Amino acid sequence: MTAPSSWRLGVDLGTSTTVAMLQWPDGRVRPLLFDGSPLLSSAVLLGPDGRLHTGRDAAHLGRGTPQRLEPNPKRQVDDGTVLLGGAEVPVVELLAAVLRRVAVEAARVAGPLGAVTLTHPATWATRRRGLLVEAAQRAGLGRPRLVAEPDAAGLYLARTRGDALPPGGHVLVYDLGAGTCDVTLLRRAPQGLETVATGGLNDVGGLDIDAAIIAFLEASYGRLWTDLAGRRQLWDEVRTAKEMLSRASSTVIAIPALGKEVPLGREQLDGLARPVLRPTIAVTRALLRDAGSPAAGTTALFLVGGASRVPLVAALLFEALGIAPIVTEQPELVVAEGALYDAPGPAVTRTGPIVPAAGAAPVAADVGYPVAAPPPAPTLVGSPAVPARRASRARTATLAGAVAVAAVLGLGTAGYLLTTRAGAGPSGTAATTSGAPGTGGGPARSGTAAGSTAPAKYTATKLPRNLCPTVDLAGLARTFPTQSSAPVNQSNLSTAVSSFSCILGRQRGSGTALVTAGIVVTALVFTDTNLAVTTLTSYHDNAALNDPGLSAVSGLGNEAFVFRQPVDSSSAATNANSWLYARDGNLLWQIQVNANSSGRAWTEVERTQLRDDLVAAARATQAKLPAG
Repeated sequence: MTAPSSWRLGVDLGTSTTVAMLQWPDGRVRPLLFDGSPLLSSAVLLGPDGRLHTGRDAAHLGRGTPQRLEPNPKRQVDDGTVLLGGAEVPVVELLAAVLRRVAVEAARVAGPLGAVTLTHPATWATRRRGLLVEAAQRAGLGRPRLVAEPDAAGLYLARTRGDALPPGGHVLVYDLGAGTCDVTLLRRAPQGLETVATGGLNDVGGLDIDAAIIAFLEASYGRLWTDLAGRRQLWDEVRTAKEMLSRASSTVIAIPALGKEVPLGREQLDGLARPVLRPTIAVTRALLRDAGSPAAGTTALFLVGGASRVPLVAALLFEALGIAPIVTEQPELVVAEGALYDAPGPAVTRTGPIVPAAGAAPVAADVGYPVAAPPPAPTLVGSPAVPARRASRARTATLAGAVAVAAVLGLGTAGYLLTTRAGAGPSGTAATTSGAPGTGGGPARSGTAAGSTAPAKYTATKLPRNLCPTVDLAGLARTFPTQSSAPVNQSNLSTAVSSFSCILGRQRGSGTALVTAGIVVTALVFTDTNLAVTTLTSYHDNAALNDPGLSAVSGLGNEAFVFRQPVDSSSAATNANSWLYARDGNLLWQIQVNANSSGRAWTEVERTQLRDDLVAAARATQAKLPAG
């Protein structure tokens, strides 16, 4: 008879999916399967009978009663309770429901378990970790051992790819999940792995790429759903399309409310994803810099987490660090398996600082369980069809999504945040170019040398969190006089670059004469002025490749240029896209217009007028941006 302690379980409770790996008595490691898949949806649904359903059951039942579904309970870890179908359910119970499903499956396969290890984001402090332990105990897993997710990934690499992490070598673990991004620098020491430094973002992940796609579709096609069920269905469609574009160059997204399928290509996805991923690249470079470990001294770069499948992730990291990433066939399984290699005792010692982060993640499940603690009496709020939800859950289009829309409506795949070390140009200083408008050289460039310490002109906390009232569209009113959708405001404060965005829909005419426009205004406030300089330099140089006629714009801070997308085989004549980039000290801001005329093609005169109107709107908006 097998001793209970000979079976070990490692669990990675994620934002959108949960993974459990079981180590057999003979040392084999296999994933637990849930309905034939190693990925268990972390979503939880509260049934009318008060039972919590998880996995495929939750997703199935949620189609008809989306107000009872919490797709991402891990992302609500700080909320205490979540409203489901008008009843308040403790978040710890939602997490426990997912872990209970794991416990039931593990008991079916292995019987009594020995050691159980749970993983958590590296930046989770005592309270969040305590909530995870409590959820495991309520689920019947006993008191688990905890290990940080990047540490588990490092242990996996050391065990399975020892050649990639020799003694004394370093590995940079980049863990991008559905709702969080953890970045950790580890060193392989004689006694195990040492954490040199760790940081991350608790509000950036694959879900934010989904939100960027949603925001782009909304700006392009208007209202996308009429009820909660339609909203849930569209988000599922978007997630599936995103995953397909990791393998294919194009796909389609069905929008039931519009009765049509719309195309989405890899280049569009990259353009939307780039601004979402940009802060994670900045955090990665800053972590290496602050740890005193240049990228060249890092032995390996290891990508884990389901969202790291997006091909752009590896490309951006290679551009920024010059390191070819190590990828695995199933990056979702790495952390849970690595947790099994965390031996009892202090296997991982922390020798460096833990850099504060931000955010959390989403989930789903499969067998119904009664709520362990007596549930609160149902509290009905709002309409049963559209229940009131906590403000933190109103995440239709995140800030990252708004900024990403700016990229697609603007430069698309052109433009990225970091391409040279230490914020320098190719020769170690901020790149400068010159040229007269229309000559292909672009606007005259000015900038601050990368080694200087130019004072910050703008303070992010002094800018209005709602950018929309600052936007002045008088210059565009002639072409698009009518507002077609309410402005969507997004903002996010960060220690590296804070973002403020406003997404607007405008139109004129109707029927075959309808002309629509998605307009995005984005302001990025950098703590380092040099980073703003090199970022605009990158935008300009990429724009010049696509439009040799881009021209300088005066009176908009230090430097500005306007870019008009050329009409070619990849851009229909019925589209007219223009965008403007400007830098004023440490502020980089941009206005983009994605216009569509379904009835006829745009004339050259109309395209030029649209560009001029955009410049007028930019001047008016710039005058309202408060410095200080």
